[in-house]
Amino acid sequence: MPKAIVTGAAGHIGYHVTKVLLAKQYDVHLLVRSVNTNIIELQEAGAKVYPCNLFETPSYASIIKDADVLFHLAAENTTSMSNASRVLENTDKLTQTVLNACHENQVQTVIYTSSVVVIGRSPDPNKPLTEKDVNPFAESPYVLGKMQAEKFVANFIQQHNYDIRRVYPSWAVGSNDPRLTPPHKVIKDFLEKGAPVYFDGGISIAAVEEIALGHVLAYEKGKFGETYILSGENITFKKLYELLVANSRQKMPMLKLPKLAIVLASWIFTKLFKLLGKEFPISPEYAKAVVGSFSWYDCSKAKNELGYQTQPVEEILKNAVADANRKILGVHLLGKKTNTRHSEQQLHPELTPRHPELVSGSELLLITGVPGWLGNRMIDILINGDRFGNHQSNRKVRVLLEPRFKGLLNLPSNYEIVYADITNKQQVSDAVKGVTAVFHLAGAIYPKHIDVLYKVNEEGTKNLVDACIENNVRRIVFMSTDSTCGHGTDAKPVFDEHTQATPYKNYGKSKYLAEKYILDKTKEGKIDGTSLRGFWFFGPFAPARQLTFVNMFHWPRQIVFGNGKNLRSISHTDNIIEAFFQVEKNPATFGNWYWIGNDQPHPTVDIIYSTIAHALGVTYKPFYIPKIMCRGFELFDDILGKFNYLHPTIHAAGKFDYDIAGNIDKAKRDFAYHPKVTLEDAAKELKEMTLR
Repeated sequence: MPKAIVTGAAGHIGYHVTKVLLAKQYDVHLLVRSVNTNIIELQEAGAKVYPCNLFETPSYASIIKDADVLFHLAAENTTSMSNASRVLENTDKLTQTVLNACHENQVQTVIYTSSVVVIGRSPDPNKPLTEKDVNPFAESPYVLGKMQAEKFVANFIQQHNYDIRRVYPSWAVGSNDPRLTPPHKVIKDFLEKGAPVYFDGGISIAAVEEIALGHVLAYEKGKFGETYILSGENITFKKLYELLVANSRQKMPMLKLPKLAIVLASWIFTKLFKLLGKEFPISPEYAKAVVGSFSWYDCSKAKNELGYQTQPVEEILKNAVADANRKILGVHLLGKKTNTRHSEQQLHPELTPRHPELVSGSELLLITGVPGWLGNRMIDILINGDRFGNHQSNRKVRVLLEPRFKGLLNLPSNYEIVYADITNKQQVSDAVKGVTAVFHLAGAIYPKHIDVLYKVNEEGTKNLVDACIENNVRRIVFMSTDSTCGHGTDAKPVFDEHTQATPYKNYGKSKYLAEKYILDKTKEGKIDGTSLRGFWFFGPFAPARQLTFVNMFHWPRQIVFGNGKNLRSISHTDNIIEAFFQVEKNPATFGNWYWIGNDQPHPTVDIIYSTIAHALGVTYKPFYIPKIMCRGFELFDDILGKFNYLHPTIHAAGKFDYDIAGNIDKAKRDFAYHPKVTLEDAAKELKEMTLR
């Protein structure tokens, strides 16, 4: 079999190129900097994985020696104007290093992944560009890096008579994009926020699978030193939005702005964002290059010489919207192996392998609250195990999923998906039939309208409990909240097992009423219920609001509501999930509620923020919002509540300065609860989140 080397297989196109090579039974070797879900999947499909530093040739020279072909896809793909030196290093310099290594180690052919950005954009929609066109203007560090690398490659071919074939992908759209390349970011942002305006110009959209196949065809059918555009259907930006609207709930942008207005607005917002220590996503240079221009290309050469094919853009974007929705809901990784421990064991056989826990075939666990932060992570742990290798299981699991999420999950065969609205009694009753235990994680936290809190949290829980009683399902473990007790007082700043319930506003009341119903029915002997009360959440599968919180640390000052001296317990999702498994079959926990947070001493907000800042490599410079303003937010939150409206930021700001901490002594005593994941661990995870 031909020996094929791939760089950049952890990324989007590189992953799909590797899939094509494996399907064609090449002997595939991957040079990787780090292991992610893409690499784990490719390794299990037969690729050989070699961790190395591509800038250090000795770390991989022996691997590439005498290879038939090397596909060089590794690069930093970004529209950002910051970190120009790093971007240039990871495009131009990286390419130079890898190509020199290939030549020195007698790699026969190199397929180099350039980009259509080096070809440029056409001012005329009737004149799509070809391989002979050259971009005269570098609007970003990435484009500059690719243009410099292009010149180096052309000279390298001539100087060494070396077979390097260049391919130029346009917008590559499709699955398994781990870090949101610019095309997928545009799609995801539109689905989440919509777009108020659009503008003249256009883009060429191709399916990533066809682009990947085009790479391999460039090796199999291409010619020495040739260049091939791998583009797709050329459409206007207006058409792009029309197709996104057709497959989503967003509305079409109503206003078309002229180029001058967009460039001017970009210049103004870039200056304003810079004052805040942030980067506006559309630089003036990028706006000048893109708006009113047509990134339209002629891929007839690749079609004629390679047999390259394109897919209808309607189908590509329909699938892209579904994929973006999976990312928005945090379920795109569910069913995949996300724990790099699997890969490490294959790279290092001396490591002790871990095996899934075996569970009786008659036991069936029902999980509610998927998609959701805690529910998603729980399924991930059941499939992959946690960071310590615990709780990976082959147990039968039924997932209760709202009908509107149909088709979003792809889970292993021991998982069953039932579609039910928790507010529909009959659907819930059908969902619990044959179940052994229920982990009830579903709940509304920040709905737009307050009545949804009671409809989902209180009434939905009652429906679930009643269905369990009707179907003789005994065990229910419920995810509750610190809001059942509101906040600490000067006399007693920290909650304990004797703290009486004083629910904080509507969310706290709705969750408390749900918890009370479970515990009351347990006292009546109809079910075996336990409630776990969580605090400030941290952990994997965090929603978008967590990334917004993390990005704040890169501002010149970090906003802190209050004086930063108030106590706050934190609950890492993995610690909570550990508690669920610990209490599931523990009769001592029946009819009880427990605080599930960190151990003493309880950190202050200043300690939490400074720990996060340290992990992110930034200086903690708080800007304290006076407590009197917090009371103002709290009052405003009350007023909005009178109109059945809930605003997440206002609600959170109104309570942020309170002591909200609890002792876990009862949990430690009744079921040996111990929070293994620390605040420092959580802070490191936040840094990893910003790097994805």
